[in-house]
Amino acid sequence: MSHAAVVEQSPDSSSRVIQLLRRHPLISFFVMAYAISWTYVIVFLVVWPLPDSIVTDTPELLGPVVAGFVMTAVMSGRTGVRQLLRRFVMWRVRGVWYLYAVVGIPAIYFIGVALVPGALGSFKVPSLTASLLYPVLFLVVLVLDGPLLEEPGWRGFALPRLQTRWGPLLGTVILGVMWAGWHAPQYFTKTFAAANGGLSVSGVIVFLLSVVSFSVLITWAFNNTGGSLLIAILIHTAINFTQAFTSDLFPAAAYNEVVTVAVFGAAAVIIVVATRGRLGFRWPDDQVRTA
Repeated sequence: MSHAAVVEQSPDSSSRVIQLLRRHPLISFFVMAYAISWTYVIVFLVVWPLPDSIVTDTPELLGPVVAGFVMTAVMSGRTGVRQLLRRFVMWRVRGVWYLYAVVGIPAIYFIGVALVPGALGSFKVPSLTASLLYPVLFLVVLVLDGPLLEEPGWRGFALPRLQTRWGPLLGTVILGVMWAGWHAPQYFTKTFAAANGGLSVSGVIVFLLSVVSFSVLITWAFNNTGGSLLIAILIHTAINFTQAFTSDLFPAAAYNEVVTVAVFGAAAVIIVVATRGRLGFRWPDDQVRTA
């Protein structure tokens, strides 16, 4: 047998990798998302730290978006990628979901802040300049602080498959845990640790509960808008922006997450009970639910 024949019969390494990714799409997605983001955080924010700023932190967000698009291409080809891109601009949804994203979510946060002892008394009237810059800050948070680059992975790729495999409630909880775990190395950076309870058992537990609660609130809107990434991005932005916004307006409640997490957790429980755990998810008629 000639050398050429042997080469022809040898499996192509790239095709083996693609087959492996297709056999384990969710594991492959999370491994890829973690590997890309954790490598950047550990190397450039922990070991040889760059200046800690929103700009230098942004590359860590490449994990979910790269993994989301790569795995979508692997699983569904160009058609799947085009569908994923269209979901970014899926804006024709009921107006109530826009209100939920930009009014409801901040309102829940404000309720939590109001319950923090001394918070209301510490209210600080923002300057005119700060007030004018808040809409700009909202856009900066949307683009550079997570929502735009994370959601193609978490909700764009992972959530639909997790819901199909384990159902909407358990699938959402799994995603929440994985989403929280993805942030783990950031606890070794000063800004993130200060804003999220510090690297302590209590701080980590509160953060985990907050992310799972946020996941429930996002899943409910995501399912009820036909999988609109735009709505998911707006909700994610509203959460991040309101945290910074309320910390500026109410210094006594700055980054006090325990009470706000309790309020968000209560909201998540109400949604779970009201929807009987379905969170707006609808099983396709031709889809067999697997355990």
